Amino acid sequence: MNKIFTKIILGICVMFLFTGTAFAANSTSIRLQQPKSPTNEDTFKITFVALDTNPDQAVNVQCYKRGPTDADYVTFGSVINLTNGGNTDICQVEGSIMNQGVGTYSFKVIAAGSTNVTSNIVSVDFNNSEKPGAPEGYSKSKPDDCTYKINFKTANDSGRTIKVVLYRSADATFNVDSAHQVNSVNIGSDTDGSMTDNISPNCSTNYYYAIRAFDIYGNGSDPRGDANTSTTIINPTTTTQTQGAIEVLGGEVLGEKEVSSEAAKEVLGEDKTIEKNVLQESTASIMSWIASHKIVSAVILIILIGTLLSLYRKSKKRVE
Repeated sequence: MNKIFTKIILGICVMFLFTGTAFAANSTSIRLQQPKSPTNEDTFKITFVALDTNPDQAVNVQCYKRGPTDADYVTFGSVINLTNGGNTDICQVEGSIMNQGVGTYSFKVIAAGSTNVTSNIVSVDFNNSEKPGAPEGYSKSKPDDCTYKINFKTANDSGRTIKVVLYRSADATFNVDSAHQVNSVNIGSDTDGSMTDNISPNCSTNYYYAIRAFDIYGNGSDPRGDANTSTTIINPTTTTQTQGAIEVLGGEVLGEKEVSSEAAKEVLGEDKTIEKNVLQESTASIMSWIASHKIVSAVILIILIGTLLSLYRKSKKRVE
C-alpha cells in the first residue's frame, strides 16, 4: 500500500511540474530603461526589451505616457510589432508628447504576447522654459605667460545655478558650444568663483573667453565674457548671436546624447534575469491559484488520485 501512495504522490508531483512548465513557457515580460532625468530635452528615446518564453509567439508593444495634466495614461505612437519571441526597440518621444509644460512625465509600455504584461514605470522631470541667471562680475587676468584666469560671481537665482562652463577661442567671434568648452566648475547661486585655462604650448596666442551658468535641467544662462567678443549660441532649431557675450535670445541645451546601442545592451543584459523572473512568477501564480481555488484543487486532486489508483489496479491485474 505504501508503494501505491508513493506512486500517487510522485505522479501528482510530475503532473504539477509539467503543468508549471507549460504555464511558464507561455509568459511575456517587458522592461523599460530609465531615460535622462531631469532634462530640458523634449525629444528622446526610451529603450525597452520585451521577451516571450515561447519563441514562436509574436509580441506587440504599445507606448503610454502620463503628463502633468493627464488624468490617466494615454497611448502615443503606433503599435510596435516585434519579432517572434520578443526583441528590443524604442518608444520615440517628441515635442508633441512633452506638450504640457514644466513637470513630471511618466512612461510605461504594455506588451501583448503569450500574456499581456505592463512594464515598470519611468519618470522624467522636464523643464525647458526657465534658465539660471547670468554670472556677474566677470573679469579676466593672465597670472603667467601660459595661464588665463577667469573670475566671476554666480547670480542670486534661488539655487538654479549648479554649474558654470568656460568657453575659449582665438577669434573674437566664436560659437559658444561644446567644441569651444575648455573648463567647468560645479558651483551654486550667489557664489564667487574662478577657473583657469592653461594655453601651453600656444602661450603667445591671444584668447577670448565667455562663461555661462547651467541648471540641473541643462538650461543655459545668457553668456558673459570679454567685452570685444561676439558669441553665437547654436540651438537645435535656432541660432542666436550676441555682442560682448550678452545673449539676445535662447539658451543652449547641455544634454545627454541620444540613447546609444550601449544603452540597449544595458537593458538586454537583463534578459536572463527577466526569463528567470518569468519562471518564478509563473510558479508563484500557479501556487496562488491553487490557494485561492481550494475546492476546485481538491476535486482535481481526487480525480488524479482515482485515475492513478485505477491505472495501478489495471497494471497489477496484468502482472497477475
